[in-house]
Amino acid sequence: MRWFFRVEYDGAPFAGWQSQRDTRTVQAILEHAFKTAVRAKCTVVGAGRTDAGVHAAAQGAHVDLPETVDIAQCERSVNGILPREIAVRDFASVPDSFHARFSARRRCYRYTIITSKSPLRDARAWLVTHRVDWKRVTENVRLLEGRHDFRAFCASNHGAKTTVCTVHEARLRRHGEARVLTITANRFLYKMVRSIAGTLVDIGRGALDDTVRGIIRSKDRARAGRTAPAHGLVLENVLYREV
Repeated sequence: MRWFFRVEYDGAPFAGWQSQRDTRTVQAILEHAFKTAVRAKCTVVGAGRTDAGVHAAAQGAHVDLPETVDIAQCERSVNGILPREIAVRDFASVPDSFHARFSARRRCYRYTIITSKSPLRDARAWLVTHRVDWKRVTENVRLLEGRHDFRAFCASNHGAKTTVCTVHEARLRRHGEARVLTITANRFLYKMVRSIAGTLVDIGRGALDDTVRGIIRSKDRARAGRTAPAHGLVLENVLYREV
């Protein structure tokens, strides 16, 4: 029986989501926890393969479990086995045709930037001490929306068949001294949000004499700015029709 669930995790201690040999990943630890709880081999499939150090508030995932499993007890057991950095919740039965990755309609990422030292927020935000023209940054954020080829904002080893994505919404909001960039799209490329965040800051501080529109049209990663650090990025939500 297939079950959909949400995963929240602190990505700092892990080498990303996807299982890798001889390294600690979120997927591998989840599969071990389920295997221990139900005494059967389990494969956990996530909606997105977050990079090393990237966090998630509501990653979408599915797992196939024996029909005899009491899902409420299973959830308690799995959470008891998991390390403090990972938690599962919101289990719902779904058809066997459902797929956490391919059934996802939209994904939303949040990137947080702070402009003054803050020990309590430092692990979840990028500290930027340069003088930044945030009005210029906001103007460029709006240029992300729409269907574009985002080749200029992904790593060269992305491995994607296409670099075209549809950004449904892009916003920069101020929360106290923090600036929070949220981007909702049908899909994201490898390191795309971090490349966008770094480029926006470089535009705002005058290190780049270009606009997001010009960089997108160039399809040239060398025209974009730096890649922002992983610890400021959170996979905020994954949206589905079915759940």
